[in-house]
Amino acid sequence: MAKEPGRIRQIIDVLVLVIKRDRLAIIWLILGTLGPIAAGIVFAIMATGGEPISFVVSIIFGVLAGILGFLIVLGQLTQRLMYSNLQGQPGAVSALIKNQLRRSWRGNDTPIRMNKNQDIVYRVVGKPGVVIVSEGVRSRVAPLVEDARREVQRIVPGVPVNLLHVGSDGLTLKEFFPALYKIKGRVRPAEIVVVSNRLNSIAKTPASMMPKGIDPTKMRAPRPR
Repeated sequence: MAKEPGRIRQIIDVLVLVIKRDRLAIIWLILGTLGPIAAGIVFAIMATGGEPISFVVSIIFGVLAGILGFLIVLGQLTQRLMYSNLQGQPGAVSALIKNQLRRSWRGNDTPIRMNKNQDIVYRVVGKPGVVIVSEGVRSRVAPLVEDARREVQRIVPGVPVNLLHVGSDGLTLKEFFPALYKIKGRVRPAEIVVVSNRLNSIAKTPASMMPKGIDPTKMRAPRPR
């Protein structure tokens, strides 16, 4: 079994990829790193009064702040690159739900509805209640969204249902999480778990709607006559 790369190796790989895709990234990384270090040096000179221990401690804090600044800037650049690469790709919302959804929320990157045009519907549960997220062309995905909304209201009546759409005629990937977390709600954490579990155990999924005895991975198109 191949050994997974260490954290430093991963950071280096991400850094190389970011700089390769965005030549200006190196400038932001330098500013994010050297700015705090310079501030620490200035503070050490101006505020420590020449006291050796305080001077050294100030420099150390400046260096640590520079490393933190580097990691923060690198994270922001990586996120921007990810959004750029995923924008317009079918299933992009799935990647966001899988990797970036807050732990206080419950969600599954597996679609709950989809059609042959690759318009997709997902479902997440949080303080606002249930949020149905559609991806693709709004007019095509609307019937799937309505079907999913009715299903939620039937399984967990009384729980608020909210709708969000990601696509060329809706939110961008970058706008998705701010819009999601902006929705107000009062569902308690314990209720979030109960609602999510109930929906996952009862609600339909694309796989559950396949006829019994058919393996979707082995389906083939009929031969032309």
